[in-house]
Amino acid sequence: MNCDAILRAHDAARCLRDDGATVISGFHSPLEKECLRILLRGRQPIIVCPARTIDGMRIVGELRPAFEAGRVLFLSPFTDAPRRVTRASARRRNEIVAALADEEFIAHITSGGEAERLAGLFRQWGVPIISA
Repeated sequence: MNCDAILRAHDAARCLRDDGATVISGFHSPLEKECLRILLRGRQPIIVCPARTIDGMRIVGELRPAFEAGRVLFLSPFTDAPRRVTRASARRRNEIVAALADEEFIAHITSGGEAERLAGLFRQWGVPIISA
């Protein structure tokens, strides 16, 4: 991923935070985790959708204040398994996040990669892809 994509993602997170937009993501990759930290400085709702069951999941320290304030919702389509993220569970989670979203932001698309496949789904479903 190049520096421009990272800067676009940071700018998008700041804009979404400042606009008070509800954001749903897995917040799994390092870049997504950085964006989550930016979003947590705002007051907007955040939906964390892990690619695993949330049964027994611990709420990490940086999320706890926003969770206790009612700003963070944990949502997972998985009930008993998997307990760890798998490629298949990440794919399913991404499809569910896409289905719930009004707009999509993808920081970087690699030809032939998962993000390209998801972008195709977004277009098929009529979900607009925004850019920073």
